[in-house]
Amino acid sequence: MLLQRESHFRKGDHATGKPMTNVVIGGASGIGAATAPLLDGPTIVADLHGGDVRCDITDQASIDAALADIDRLDALVLTAGVSPVQADARTVLNVDLAGVARVLDAVDPLVHDGTAAVVVSSMAAHLAGPYITDDQLASIDAPLEPAALEVSDDPGMAYAIAKLGVQRIVRRTATAWGPRGGRILSLSPGVVATPMGTMEMESGSGAADLMAMGAFGRPGRPEEIAAVIAFLCSPAASFMTGTDVLVDGGVVAAVEAMR
Repeated sequence: MLLQRESHFRKGDHATGKPMTNVVIGGASGIGAATAPLLDGPTIVADLHGGDVRCDITDQASIDAALADIDRLDALVLTAGVSPVQADARTVLNVDLAGVARVLDAVDPLVHDGTAAVVVSSMAAHLAGPYITDDQLASIDAPLEPAALEVSDDPGMAYAIAKLGVQRIVRRTATAWGPRGGRILSLSPGVVATPMGTMEMESGSGAADLMAMGAFGRPGRPEEIAAVIAFLCSPAASFMTGTDVLVDGGVVAAVEAMR
């Protein structure tokens, strides 16, 4: 069902008469599902497994079809992704890195003065950053080239590299969107109590240990992350773009204090 706050409905001013629209890709569960109701105006939930429209971010045609009826993009929230316990390294990179590049290419014509986008990265990018090589960085900076899917055969490292690549895409995109008045940020959650986060905590991958190191010693709640995303999409964050917002309960700070 299309989510809409009637009192905040804002019609587009293009000749088509189509409304400005929010899109939450990956919005059928987890952080995306918690975020969608917080956005002002009509909101389309796009997801591979439910929502208003189907969207597979590994397939450019699927992305284009999900966006086909949108004239002007008000806010984009991109939470779709897979974790290291869900897929092999190549799939992780294809979804979490190349998928982001595909979506941003598709929405570029819809960006206008006031568009805001938030793309989910991860604290893993902050933790692994010092260990990623220059050659790997060069590959992920061309995320749609075949080499980008070969930068690691370890799913955990592939995930961290992909999420660092997301942050780098966001910085480049901010420069391109700025003259049109569009903004884009990445947001890096820590361990969050979503189905994906629970799988990671129960997998023995170390996620539970990292969570315990944080200032609060607990996972984040989806609504806590969603509240930050909603703020970043709002006019209250109008001077924020091209940067990453770390929302990890203090895990990265704890790890860095031990180095």
